[in-house]
Amino acid sequence: MSVAIPFLRPLYSILFVKGKEQRSPPMVTITQQEVERRLNTVQCAVCKQSSFAIDERFMGTDGDWRGICKKCFYTFPVHTDMEFYLRTQPDVPFRLKEISCTACNHRGVSLDFRATISVRDAYYFVTCLSCKRQFPEKSSLEAFE
Repeated sequence: MSVAIPFLRPLYSILFVKGKEQRSPPMVTITQQEVERRLNTVQCAVCKQSSFAIDERFMGTDGDWRGICKKCFYTFPVHTDMEFYLRTQPDVPFRLKEISCTACNHRGVSLDFRATISVRDAYYFVTCLSCKRQFPEKSSLEAFE
């Protein structure tokens, strides 16, 4: 009898696409510039503008960063350590398999980082496994309502 221990799993996940097992590659460390560019695809919870930066004073080595709106200076958490997040949140990998690409409609994405813009708006910033398109997906799992 074997028991799966979530925190001892390897640094890759197993996906089943069309009945075939596929191993996703290990997560890649994302750059500050990439996070800022992709944050600009969503709106600020306060002023509804799309101009963000990462506050370098709060860039921890643990992957917990602080995003800031350049227009109204509203701040919010940005999480970049997705390996740890996926190991500790068992529902998220199943949700990622269900997300459809906005370009090719293929189901299944990889999670690059996530941001909790407000108590009502949390986003997963994902990449399609098929066409590699990057897009934000509003998360129903992160909202506090």
